Amino acid sequence: MSQNSQYQDQVSWRRKYRPYIVAGVLAFVLTMFVAPEINEGTAMEPTIKDGQVLIITKTSYSAKRGQPDLGQVVILDKTLAPEVYEDNIISRVVGLPGDTVEIKDGNVYRNGKAYVTDSGIAGADGSLKVTVSEDDVFLLSDNRSQADMDSRNKKLGTVNMRDIKGNVKVSIWPFSTFGGID
Repeated sequence: MSQNSQYQDQVSWRRKYRPYIVAGVLAFVLTMFVAPEINEGTAMEPTIKDGQVLIITKTSYSAKRGQPDLGQVVILDKTLAPEVYEDNIISRVVGLPGDTVEIKDGNVYRNGKAYVTDSGIAGADGSLKVTVSEDDVFLLSDNRSQADMDSRNKKLGTVNMRDIKGNVKVSIWPFSTFGGID
């Protein structure tokens, strides 16, 4: 076999398998940073509906590495309170380290200022006041009647930032909900 023939065989092999190798490497890299998630439940309605397919970005937070943004929708692993949760927990950050979050008369206050001015919080007893510690965040569901799915649940409470699995970024299914999550 001539040197030219060997070279052509190598080039042919590379051309033949290159798309598969690139796809495999790309898939591996993507799974390191993003993941799909199916929302189970109504805790985040009207923002996120039951059965909606979401894309989350995998993120690590801590007091030293940075914290999530106020209002950001995050996902927690169900193992934080397995006796309560069957699925991963999706909720919104309403209190950052050092903040005082208070629920009074069905309204939410952050550091003494009204945070949510909608119709109130059904099912809340109106007597919660929490100061968020240095490594934690306070989470609330958008569907305020779902107190069992956020920091109002005593089994969950304020959440350590290290327990945040990622940020909910995009809805991809159903197509009518396609787009960014605010």
